[in-house]
Amino acid sequence: MVAHASLPEADLHECKGASTATVGKTPIAGGAGTATFKYANPHGSVYYSDLATGTTISYPSAYTKVAPTTTANGTAVEFTEATTAKLTYTGTDSLDCRVISNITLDQSIGADRDIYFKIYKNGSAVTGTEVGVTTQSAKKVNVAIAFDIPNLATNDYIEIYCKNTGASGDVKIYSFYLTAFCMRG
Repeated sequence: MVAHASLPEADLHECKGASTATVGKTPIAGGAGTATFKYANPHGSVYYSDLATGTTISYPSAYTKVAPTTTANGTAVEFTEATTAKLTYTGTDSLDCRVISNITLDQSIGADRDIYFKIYKNGSAVTGTEVGVTTQSAKKVNVAIAFDIPNLATNDYIEIYCKNTGASGDVKIYSFYLTAFCMRG
C-alpha cells in the first residue's frame, strides 16, 4: 500500500467539483455528505478622502445619509461597491456580516456639538450601532463604528447615517471608509 502523500503529482486527485469551480471558491460542507464551492468570506469596501474641502451635509437635525462620492476598493466579492457610499450584498446565502466604518469630520458652529452616526441596513437603523463624537468648527475628529449584523441576505445594503444633536451646524465629511465582510459559520 502506498501512502497518499507519496503519490506522484499525476496520480493525485482533486476534490469533486474542483476542476470546474470558480477561482477563489472553497468547498463548503452541506452536512449530508455533499459540498458546494462558495466564497469563504464575501466582502466589499468603499472610501472617500478630501481633507482640504470635504463634503458638506446641511444641518442634519434628523438622521441623514452620509453620502460623499465614494470610490470602490476594487476587491469586492459578492458585494457591489457603489459611488454613493453604499455596499450591497449580492451573494445567495444569508450570512452574518461585520460592518466597519471610519469617518473624519467637523461641524460648522463654533460651539461644541454632539454628532451621532448609525449603521443602516436597507434604509432602516440597525439597533445598537449608534456612536457619537463631540466637535466644533475647524476641529477635525475621527469616529469609528464596528458592528456585527446577522443574516445579511441577497440585495441587502449597508449605509452610514449621521445627525447633529445641537440647535444648528452643518457636518463636513473629510474622509470616509465603509467595509463589510461576511463570515460562514
